[in-house]
Amino acid sequence: MSYARDKRIRIEAPATVQDANGEMIPGWSHFATVWANVFDVSGREYVAAGATQNSALTKMDIEYRAGVVANMRVLLDADIYNIEAVLGQDHVSLLLMCKRLAP
Repeated sequence: MSYARDKRIRIEAPATVQDANGEMIPGWSHFATVWANVFDVSGREYVAAGATQNSALTKMDIEYRAGVVANMRVLLDADIYNIEAVLGQDHVSLLLMCKRLAP
């Protein structure tokens, strides 16, 4: 199977960051920006709190990078994805199993 890692993604790690008032709050810090092959695996639509919501499971194939773990997140264009699992610790590539957050 031949494919190109043609999407630029930003991986972020949970961190404590300083807000505009100087207070330390939970947030995100830049971990890496890498090329990825991104493809949706499944999706569903459901009603919650009286509104229609979407949920999608997306795979992102990246070059191996040490330190990527399941509590991180990915930014791709305007979408945010939680990394649910990191597969393929073969030191060649990683497969990130992600859940896209509702906008």
